[in-house]
Amino acid sequence: MRNKWLFLILLTCCVAGLTAQQDLFIVLDVSSGNGLTYSQEGGNERRVFAGTTVKAPGRLRLLQGVSAVIVFEDTRTTLKGPAMYDLEQLGADIRSQNSSTFLSRFWSFISNAIKDTDTPQQVEQSHRRYLTNARAGVSGFGSSSYGIEAPHYLTGLLTQPEVTFRWDSVAHPNGYRFELRQEGAAEPILAATLSDEQFTTDLRQLRFEGNAPAYWQVSALQADSSWLQSAPFPILYDEAALQNFDTQLEADGDFQSLSEPVQPVYRLYELEEAGLLQAAYHTYATQLQSDAPSAVDRQLFISFLLRMNALEEAQTLMK
Repeated sequence: MRNKWLFLILLTCCVAGLTAQQDLFIVLDVSSGNGLTYSQEGGNERRVFAGTTVKAPGRLRLLQGVSAVIVFEDTRTTLKGPAMYDLEQLGADIRSQNSSTFLSRFWSFISNAIKDTDTPQQVEQSHRRYLTNARAGVSGFGSSSYGIEAPHYLTGLLTQPEVTFRWDSVAHPNGYRFELRQEGAAEPILAATLSDEQFTTDLRQLRFEGNAPAYWQVSALQADSSWLQSAPFPILYDEAALQNFDTQLEADGDFQSLSEPVQPVYRLYELEEAGLLQAAYHTYATQLQSDAPSAVDRQLFISFLLRMNALEEAQTLMK
């Protein structure tokens, strides 16, 4: 079985470079040792077996009691005989099913994003739900063991060099200490003492050594001179990642199938799915600064901020 899947992976890689006009189907498995038959217009039938690649236009014929598993555009489909399958129609059916699955996920995302953002009370309840689910996956997010929390869009992969690190503290301290350092380093890349709950810097001006992970952390000075520390928030700065993302998105069939007004919303959905949360944040903020932002734009941004554990920012958009 292991060799079989290795063969399939290698075979998929080999056919990936062929033109998009050739709808390629991989015969993954056949229940009969005699295989099945494949024919093209004006040609004779020939037997094909597991590991064979066939293309449309063409037909596959399965005899009584024979079944086969094929792979088309990363989708596995089981065929059963007796039957004759037109590959063009089969490919169209698979694409239609995939599109429906994608659209259902996408529109579910839209529906869930805006249904609980009409009133301040709904915003509070929605934020509480996200905290309960602890969706962000960052150490200390939504945990009462940390008195200092930060929006999740300021963690992970950062693509915007000018960053305003911001946080919320329940302790109302006498001051903050901000540090940005790489794992294992004796000294921080950047350190500052602050009175406000935010700090702005340009990542292009900082010196990162090698590929060691980096993280930022905030400590709050308490009335008794002790320090309350936040969780370490991991980051990776890669400005080129956003350009690579957009290049791939432009070639995405789902993206191309959507109407022009919907495509920007799908881009936001995919940014979040790809973990480019800072880029999504800046995109939402830019949309609201346009001449005529829509109510949907505002509701989607509010919902995003709630998922990012940025309740105060979300509440400012309600005013």
